[in-house]
Amino acid sequence: MRKSAPTISDVAEKAGVNRVTASVVLNNSRGNTRVSEATRQRILAAAAELRYQPNAVALSLRRRRTDTIGFYSGDNSNDVRFPFFSQIISGLQKGCEQYVKDLLIHRRAGGRPVETVYAELVNGKVDGLILYAPPDDPLVRLLADSHLPTIAVADAVASLPSVVVDDAAGGRLQAEHLYRRGHKRILYHVGSHAATSVCRRREAFCAAAASYGLSVVQSASRSDYCRGELSDESRERLSRPPDARPTAIVCWEDLSAYRVLAECRTMGLHVPTDIAIVGFDGVEPFIEPAWRLTTVRAPWRELGYRAVIQLMAQLEGKEVAPETVLPVELVVGNTT
Repeated sequence: MRKSAPTISDVAEKAGVNRVTASVVLNNSRGNTRVSEATRQRILAAAAELRYQPNAVALSLRRRRTDTIGFYSGDNSNDVRFPFFSQIISGLQKGCEQYVKDLLIHRRAGGRPVETVYAELVNGKVDGLILYAPPDDPLVRLLADSHLPTIAVADAVASLPSVVVDDAAGGRLQAEHLYRRGHKRILYHVGSHAATSVCRRREAFCAAAASYGLSVVQSASRSDYCRGELSDESRERLSRPPDARPTAIVCWEDLSAYRVLAECRTMGLHVPTDIAIVGFDGVEPFIEPAWRLTTVRAPWRELGYRAVIQLMAQLEGKEVAPETVLPVELVVGNTT
């Protein structure tokens, strides 16, 4: 039969003192109570012998903090097998290690009501929250009006301090690169969701492309999150004669770019001679891929780390910038 964990009363009994005196030494409670050094050492020795550990919940109630930071990803998948998420979580962990905090990952799954998830987040389980969710997520409004310090990441939220990458600059870099490579007809491949980052990338790319005289056709993926196949309309365009089909495809993120690349090869199109492909994310995979994608590299690990720094500043009562924007860079591979 498993033994129960030793309590502070057990320590007090073994040390020959009352419970209050033991609590003063072990939990730093009632600091105005004086305890002799000899008694303190006797209590510490008894605690070590019994392998006593203070109750974390009780301590957090007294200190009014849990030393835990939450990460919420809404209805989005936070599967760490996706490079984007693994990089952000890695950055969050780095920040938590620096500040000696734990990281608790949440997501809204199984159709749970938003009010239930909100109650879990603000019930004192975490000191603050890192949020990755679109602005129209119903939880965003609740969090913006709550007492819980919250920092949005990747997709800026107007009502919350946000840490993002320079999506607009990335879109302009994509357009400039294709223009310099001599492309004229571009297919922009994007998901159907309206996340802030998606809109900023697409709008900046289209504006820059127009200034270069490029023709751009936008086409949504068949999947809502843009991890699926090309639409039938896109396939039809890519099946046209060389002088009528797009010469390049721009994807709003790398995973969809790799999917598109595979589909183009299945259709008999050679990359990059028949069709060029550009992505956005630039997360380096653990295994060297067959293709080095031309992409916009975003510092997702640094973004996670900076979000923790911003959140800690909030917890300390400091003002933080409404939006912190991290720079991106173009990485030219063998797909353009």
